[in-house]
Amino acid sequence: MGVINITPDSFSDGGMYLDVENALRKASDCIDSGADIIDIGGQSTRPGADILPPDQELKRIVPALKLIRKEFPNQIISVDTFYSEVAKEALDFGANWINDISGGRLDSKMFNLLAETKVPFVITHSRGNSKTMKDFCNYKNVAQEVLSELLVQVEKAILAGVSTDQIIIDPGLGFAKNTSQNLSILTNLEIFINTTYPVLVGPSRKRFIGDILDESDPLKRLFGTSAVVCKCVQSKVNFIRVHDIHEMKQVIQMASILWP
Repeated sequence: MGVINITPDSFSDGGMYLDVENALRKASDCIDSGADIIDIGGQSTRPGADILPPDQELKRIVPALKLIRKEFPNQIISVDTFYSEVAKEALDFGANWINDISGGRLDSKMFNLLAETKVPFVITHSRGNSKTMKDFCNYKNVAQEVLSELLVQVEKAILAGVSTDQIIIDPGLGFAKNTSQNLSILTNLEIFINTTYPVLVGPSRKRFIGDILDESDPLKRLFGTSAVVCKCVQSKVNFIRVHDIHEMKQVIQMASILWP
């Protein structure tokens, strides 16, 4: 899954794809490099980011979504949003998946929309929102608690009519989790894999990698991201969400030979 953030303030690529032609070029590069899915987001969800209302998020993503859909009619496109209003508009303009970093917590209408539309739905674990998540890193057993909280959201989705075959789970690296907690999740990925749901992991360029490598520049965390991608391949993760498709595709190809 290739990341395209149409934002001025995302942690590693903010401002790079606000121009729709730049977003299209990025999508084309991702697809040429082997991305199976393009994930478009219009709101930074990094810790501390300002929270945009739905109308501003739509103004950012719709022009790029329409252009990318026109140029690549068969490409799977995911939209990263926690607003049902944004999700509905995105699906109307050709998106195929919804990727909700709140797992349906922040908009009670999201589950109903997904039940109606029947599209794949990524339920990500998080706590709080971008302004408050840093205050919720309190766990006794982070992997088990994250899984339990994910399954609560899964059950809510199913009760609202979402089909089990729509659901993909994401343990939410970096969302209300510190460096040691992110590492604990990665060393316990099997508990997520052992559910009946496909698993998506998004490690790309994240702060915990920078903490370990003592690298403050997200753009210089490529090798650290590669190591995490290898762990994901070893653990049989189904989807990996990354910025650097060409490089990570090679990592996945090689790692898949080593851990068949």
